[in-house]
Amino acid sequence: MASAEGPTDDSPTPAKDAPAKDVSATDASAPAPKPPLAIRLRPWLILTLSAVLMFLGFAGFGVWPLAFVGLVPALYVFDPVLKTHGGFARPVGRAFFWRAWFFGYLSYVGGFWWVEYTIRTFGGFPLAISSLFASIFWGFQGLEFALLAWVFRRARENGWPATLVVVAAYLGVEGLFPQLFEHYYGNAFFDVPILIQVADLGGPEMCTALAIGVNGAIYETIADRLQGKPWPRAAIAAAAGYVVFTLGYGAWRLSSEAARAEQAETIRISAVQANLGLFERFDDPFEGVRRQRTMSDELERTEHPDLLVWPESSVPMWLDRPASFARMIPDLETPLLFGAIRHGEPREDGDRRMHNTAFITDADRQIIDHYDKTYLLTFGEYIPFGDQFPFVYELSPASGQFSPGDDVEPLPIRLRDGRAYRTSVLVCYEDIVSGFVRRAVREGDPHVLLNITVDSWFGDTHEPWVHLALAQFRAVEHRRWLVRTTITGVSAFVDSTGQVRAHTEVFEPATLTHDVPMLAGATTLYGLIGPWPGYLGALLTLYFLRRRRSPPVGTLPA
Repeated sequence: MASAEGPTDDSPTPAKDAPAKDVSATDASAPAPKPPLAIRLRPWLILTLSAVLMFLGFAGFGVWPLAFVGLVPALYVFDPVLKTHGGFARPVGRAFFWRAWFFGYLSYVGGFWWVEYTIRTFGGFPLAISSLFASIFWGFQGLEFALLAWVFRRARENGWPATLVVVAAYLGVEGLFPQLFEHYYGNAFFDVPILIQVADLGGPEMCTALAIGVNGAIYETIADRLQGKPWPRAAIAAAAGYVVFTLGYGAWRLSSEAARAEQAETIRISAVQANLGLFERFDDPFEGVRRQRTMSDELERTEHPDLLVWPESSVPMWLDRPASFARMIPDLETPLLFGAIRHGEPREDGDRRMHNTAFITDADRQIIDHYDKTYLLTFGEYIPFGDQFPFVYELSPASGQFSPGDDVEPLPIRLRDGRAYRTSVLVCYEDIVSGFVRRAVREGDPHVLLNITVDSWFGDTHEPWVHLALAQFRAVEHRRWLVRTTITGVSAFVDSTGQVRAHTEVFEPATLTHDVPMLAGATTLYGLIGPWPGYLGALLTLYFLRRRRSPPVGTLPA
């Protein structure tokens, strides 16, 4: 019998005879504890910060220095090299997609928040429907950043340096991903003349390369130092070298364009901004014409222009008998460019096609030529698949049913003193469609670019200023002046270096007059080759995805 003091000598002891507990098996079968909420939220907060920096640095908010750092936080979240640095694992699979898409979606909501207002106001939709359509737009464009993040992660897994990868990937994705409103991250520098002169070499993506190159070099420096690696001298040198090149080229181009403008013939152009509301111009079309005619009469007496420019749809009526227009402007003695509506050829259903048209007159008030708008505004001038499913126009009665034009021939400017010049007319947002403008300049060799538009659809938002900022790059790309005339603003004169020489404010009647150099004959590298940075970036990206670099991706030290 066992004594009260404890077990006898022949009693089994746990230390000697009991089977050992399998601790490893128990730990492996237990579910891993969830990280604290603060850790789980950390990557989302970092991506939110990055998205805010991105859209604040872009045209619109215009805090352009942020364009040099906006992408850095997002790269920190998506770079697989850092493994679990910061307390959270780098996402893969569905988690990776949703984080990347969230970053892109939020960037576009901040940069293009006015899209919802436009769809609601001009399309006539209720708030819920316009928000849905806007979210579809923001969400689709957000896929651009999801693709960029995926490419960056895969190429980094293959061992390629962060700066080289992100510049190539951003250029490739930005250049090839479809966009409703064509824009580039390099448009952030619209208000820094010395930085945007490189656009005549390869379009706005030359400026995108500048911004993303600096982002990449900053991020690569941070990532390498976190891993205990030396400073990434190649990335820093490449980014610094491109900055120096951009500044040097910009200074030279600003000087050479000033000398070129001094030697050119000039004509005096006056822009008329009558501040006609979105639907006001249709309530009484003749009132709008009278208002613009009165303003033009005053310009003829005081400024003596060679050419008057009225906005898009400034004569909001059918103009199928051009000869009758002279009776509307009996006192004007200056050639006039204006917008109106024109009937075209019959459609398959028997109705005649409608065109958003720019007409130009001579000094005798006779219409001598016209141009039909080619790129139509979605939901404003047509609804996608509306020809196949006509009932959709019943759902959006405020949407037009226009047909596009089919040529980019320049319109002649014939002045009272006998001089003649050529202009490529860009209606509405055609001035932000770089490929279209390039085609028009290549085929027409215009002396000046004239844009007539209606930005009243966007209300009291910063879209009119964004529109102007994007359009400024067309002047740089082709080294021509760009004259923009809008119904409610912003009307502006942009010189061949992309600088705004004069502009109006929004929602106020105003006129602008400026002597504009006639600069035909200029051929730029961009005009000859087109947007080659995007194609080069896409090719390099494919190479980085297919070929693994040695040594492979490193990891953080223990």
